[in-house]
Amino acid sequence: MLKSAGARGIILQEEWTEDGTTSTCHVTFAWPVGEEFDCIQQVRLVVKPLPAEPGRGAAWKVSPEQRDRQAWRALSWYLKTMLEAATFGLLKFEDIFLSYFVGKDGHTIGETIIPLLEKGQLQIPKVAS
Repeated sequence: MLKSAGARGIILQEEWTEDGTTSTCHVTFAWPVGEEFDCIQQVRLVVKPLPAEPGRGAAWKVSPEQRDRQAWRALSWYLKTMLEAATFGLLKFEDIFLSYFVGKDGHTIGETIIPLLEKGQLQIPKVAS
């Protein structure tokens, strides 16, 4: 899906806890940006699987493996939806994924900016009308 949309490469990654359950799922892909698409920007999305549920009935439960699959499906559905929105011009790619662009320090723009916004340490200038 990402390749057909124009991505130049992809990395799928999982991180596990000591007990072997998945703590996070990562999708990182290289995306061409710029006037001539001459610059490659790394984009990283991360999702944490929900905790397993012991059960609400004799035979029903959600296992850690099911939660892992749910997390990967959520990433897939999100990417599919957002890439289609960009393809049809509803939103620009940069508008959708800007928060997930990875900077030179290895952190995403969202990881850097959102805590500053929450603390009131970042002022966004008013646009003159």
